Amino acid sequence: MPTITIQETGCRDCNLCIDTCPTNVISKDDARHVAVVQRPEDCIGCTSCAYICPSRCLTVEGAVEQRPFYRIEQNAALVSRFLQHAPAASVLTDADYEEALRDVSVRLAALGDAVTETMGRGQKAVGRAAGTLAAGHLPEMYEEATLSGVLDRLTVRFAQVFQFEYQIQGDGKDVVFSVSKCAFRRVVTEHKDTVGASVLCTLFHEYTAGLVCAFTNRNYGVEMKETGAHCTMVLQSRG
Repeated sequence: MPTITIQETGCRDCNLCIDTCPTNVISKDDARHVAVVQRPEDCIGCTSCAYICPSRCLTVEGAVEQRPFYRIEQNAALVSRFLQHAPAASVLTDADYEEALRDVSVRLAALGDAVTETMGRGQKAVGRAAGTLAAGHLPEMYEEATLSGVLDRLTVRFAQVFQFEYQIQGDGKDVVFSVSKCAFRRVVTEHKDTVGASVLCTLFHEYTAGLVCAFTNRNYGVEMKETGAHCTMVLQSRG
């Protein structure tokens, strides 16, 4: 049965958890001006109260989190069968792709410069936060319960821009990425920067780590062992 815990010292008496709970598990202690768990046996484990609490002083343990699973590629393939004209990807030429790549390269370089100017050494935190945020938009990844399953799906998800092989070491404590193709490599070299050390590379390394951390509930740090024509990135467990 789900168990709700409220740290009363953090409760700000906003009543959001009380208003949100669909089964009226939580009520208000008017004398102390805090929320209290009044009917714990009626909790259905929806975690709405924990999600909406602005103070993050409310936790729910023992609840099974449900995610809205879907598969983008399969859905796109199904929708394309009902289209009355060819999908754009089937009519694009190599010249179109090359023009798009040049445009994206300029924008990415500008993004890297902007991050450096505004964040300085905080650029790693930006990349990590971006990966964590992006994980919420790839719910199909959470269907995998194992680290190897997550990484297998990432190889498919990133195949067009980031091709890699991986090795799991020490029961998941370390993950070694051997990168054979990376779209950022071309962008970085064309702008006379150093592959593996540029801000774009750093952002993407931390972004990837943020994804893996979110999907596996583990905390990984990033270390680059090799950079250049072939890169080797190691995610090292911090706990």
